[in-house]
Amino acid sequence: MNTLVLEEMPDLFWQKIEEKGWRKYFFQPETIPATYKIEIVIIRTKTVFNRAMFRKFPALKMIIRAGSGFDNIDILEAEKRNVTVCNTPEANAISAYEHTISFIMALIKQHQTAKQNILKGNWKTGLTDNLELSDLNALIVGVGRVGTRVAKALQYFGAEVKGVDPYLSKTEWHKKEVESIKYHDGIKWCNLISYHCPLTYETKNYFNDTTISLLEQPIWLVNTARGGIISENALAAGLECGKLLGFATDVFSVEPFTAIDYADFSNVILTPHIGSFTRKAKNRISLEILEVWSKFVHHNLVVSGINKKYFLLNK
Repeated sequence: MNTLVLEEMPDLFWQKIEEKGWRKYFFQPETIPATYKIEIVIIRTKTVFNRAMFRKFPALKMIIRAGSGFDNIDILEAEKRNVTVCNTPEANAISAYEHTISFIMALIKQHQTAKQNILKGNWKTGLTDNLELSDLNALIVGVGRVGTRVAKALQYFGAEVKGVDPYLSKTEWHKKEVESIKYHDGIKWCNLISYHCPLTYETKNYFNDTTISLLEQPIWLVNTARGGIISENALAAGLECGKLLGFATDVFSVEPFTAIDYADFSNVILTPHIGSFTRKAKNRISLEILEVWSKFVHHNLVVSGINKKYFLLNK
């Protein structure tokens, strides 16, 4: 099947294609003959696959999204056109989990606030006592590949952990050994929220003014999922009123992110969407893309198809 690679891929991706003898199937925009019909498209984060893009590829059968997200693809349009959408959810799970834990540690140990104290000549003046991980009541929103790893790590260090994920069965909750709780109940219970859910109609602005009003104690807030999950207005309000002890994020509703007022808070940590920015994660993405591609092309099997019910329930 003619496959168009619309974004830059690691060297390993092309190396493996050559080794497998698949080079004749793969094209880049500057190499595709005008007469060829594209049946598979491979993208990353920069390509927005909207209705106009679907019209460009009338013979399209599959979109493979490198990485775990898929909010840059019009899933409903894909459903209408019978186009299969897959991602590579395993590839960056470890690196994203590690990034999350590093955020949590940096927040509760006041790394950035303490640095500002030193730079201002205040040393320890005004700093509160640090927390230990065992002091946390952690609410994990989205208990999938990354969220489960975060939950297990926090449990190991003695934290109390509960999870929110309406798409898990009782059997799956039992296997994960994480207690399930409803979202609003969890907000009232926790002192840390970490988001690991996809951005859908249900989860857009999931953290909002209502969330702030439900908090019964100040919390730490972490987001390594998608920027649109957190309302920036609610975030700024929470920091201003002290309901948020600190905030760390690797993702933004618009990327690249243009710094706004809340970015100046000393208890806010920002990184430029580098949760999967490791050599191993990039190589795993290459291998997982080709696994998805090969199973579909050579065996007519769909591997890592995205769960369309996230979207179709909200048509």
